[in-house]
Amino acid sequence: MSDTRQQMKPFVEPESVAAIGVSRRTGPGAFNLLDNILSYGYEGRLYPVNPNATEILGVRTYPSVSSLPEVVDLALISLPRDIVAGVVKDCVANGIKAIVIITQGFADADDEEGNRLQRELLELVRGTGTCILGPNTFGTANAQLKFSSSYIHIPMDDNGVGTISQTGGTFLGLNDIRLVGKAIDVGDSCDIDIVDCLEYFEHDEATRVIALHVEGMPDAKRFLEVARRVALRKPVVALKTGRSGRSAQAVLSHTGALAGRDELWDVALREAGVVRVDDIEELADTLRAFLTLSAPSGNGIGVMTPTGGFGIIAADACGKFDMDLVEFTDSTMAGLRALSPEWLAVGNPVDYFPGVSIMGRPRDEMELAAMRLIMADERVNAAMGVIGAFSPELGDELALLAREMARDFPDKPLVYFLYGPHFTEVRKRLESTGTTLGFPSPERAVRALMHLKRRADYLARQHAR
Repeated sequence: MSDTRQQMKPFVEPESVAAIGVSRRTGPGAFNLLDNILSYGYEGRLYPVNPNATEILGVRTYPSVSSLPEVVDLALISLPRDIVAGVVKDCVANGIKAIVIITQGFADADDEEGNRLQRELLELVRGTGTCILGPNTFGTANAQLKFSSSYIHIPMDDNGVGTISQTGGTFLGLNDIRLVGKAIDVGDSCDIDIVDCLEYFEHDEATRVIALHVEGMPDAKRFLEVARRVALRKPVVALKTGRSGRSAQAVLSHTGALAGRDELWDVALREAGVVRVDDIEELADTLRAFLTLSAPSGNGIGVMTPTGGFGIIAADACGKFDMDLVEFTDSTMAGLRALSPEWLAVGNPVDYFPGVSIMGRPRDEMELAAMRLIMADERVNAAMGVIGAFSPELGDELALLAREMARDFPDKPLVYFLYGPHFTEVRKRLESTGTTLGFPSPERAVRALMHLKRRADYLARQHAR
């Protein structure tokens, strides 16, 4: 195990935790660390520290760090900033090697005292082997361990996502995906930083894709060197914020980090093999794609649609994100013509609905037959279906189709643009197969494929060197 992974392990995989500064106030709205940890079902050893209580929530409570019955893996400190340094000193003196400082008001504060206090923290642990995560942090979360150090209840899902963030807000997840898996909020980064977290996730077998929220970076050179190495092992998807002058100033007040010039970040991340996304929506889509879909071996795409108009919209999306609507082979064209009225101009996108409305073919059979022809075409590397979600039962039909395509064409990703009143139900059923994804627009669907292809191209270039 690398030194960094050994250093980071007690933060993310603690077997024993001291919660220092736990309030006697519990219940909704109390933001009680102990209350939250117990609610997850954490099975490690837990030691609340509060000199004014002997028991909180049925758990024996200790008056000080020195009174704990063992040297714990992890200390969580949630106390007024003026007394944090004294508690850190006690933790160091008692052999605790991992400390999360939840308290705000250090480098993130709008006063010199906050910066002075943060420098003092770093001096207290320098050369001791003790590391600090934070201050101003939610800390860590681990769905496998049923643990989080956050004072807010965190929805977790053992889904293969490892998140590194400069805000605890990401711990709460996005509309389409939970970001805990495992998660680390570096906060003000007085000691542990994003690079340390990257090195932890690099060799973590449970983490299949790494999500980064980056505001600023004091040592960009080291970050890019490590990111380049990690990106060869697993996808790294970064939402780099602080693009504008005004937002860069907000970064400084949030964590005390320097944002840097955005155009330089764009080039540097791309050269390091990091997938950069522009917004939260794209972050969620891209993470889901890496967790679910294989990468297309080329840019050729085939599209199946029930309307010519949506076919044009889908074609525009393909062009926007560098996926090429292929010219089908003669055998594919012959098969499609056999499914269509003779007057229909068959091509790509494939308009399958005249085969239903004019020729009377059952819709589900028509969709399956057309998609099978598309996927079997040697020029097609990926496919997109456009489907109106007008009935919840459609989800079962599409799930059957998706399973068959994944079984027979495992190297060709299939995505869907779904629209209509039952979008949510149909997408949920479709995605329960674990083989495909549904999106509310063709642009989002094709963009996800594009990110898969670009990463595959990057890996191919690196391996060719």
